[in-house]
Amino acid sequence: MTHVRCARYLALLVAMLPVRPASAQQVATSFDELRRLVTPGETIYVTDARGAISKGRLAGLSAGSLRLQVDRDAGAPVSLSESDVNNIAVHRSDPLWNGMLIGFVSGAAPVALIGAGASASAGEVAVVSAGYGCIGLLTGLLIDVLNKEKVPIYVHPHVPRPTRLHISPVGSSSGAGVRVSLEF
Repeated sequence: MTHVRCARYLALLVAMLPVRPASAQQVATSFDELRRLVTPGETIYVTDARGAISKGRLAGLSAGSLRLQVDRDAGAPVSLSESDVNNIAVHRSDPLWNGMLIGFVSGAAPVALIGAGASASAGEVAVVSAGYGCIGLLTGLLIDVLNKEKVPIYVHPHVPRPTRLHISPVGSSSGAGVRVSLEF
């Protein structure tokens, strides 16, 4: 009966492990804000104002422009002003340690609980739990290595154009009139 009680407490403890809340990704709206989110040499994906996407390494970043090294063998980096850039994205991934930890606990905990309830010796339970924990650890590592996501780190703020009303006189030999146009 002691093993069953121990297994219940262990299951309750695992269920009550603190979960870190998800935090929102920060997205910069100016190159000044972008400096906190990217480092020189990091591979970025830049979408320009025309919609063309360029992949390269960040060679430099100032308040009004960025320099992008598109090819390793190419000479000078491409310089883009802030007004020419629509958005910038990078590949981000989870830290490897958390996938390994989650995998190990997922593999070892059920075996330990079953072994504790089956009145097996503590040594046997520990060895088998460690084995299944290692399988889970490797699985968690593989998942984290393969799980990369392209996330936006800069988005050029949309500045709405004001609505304009144009009124102009139109004249000809046959008469006169007014041309009205609305721009939005």
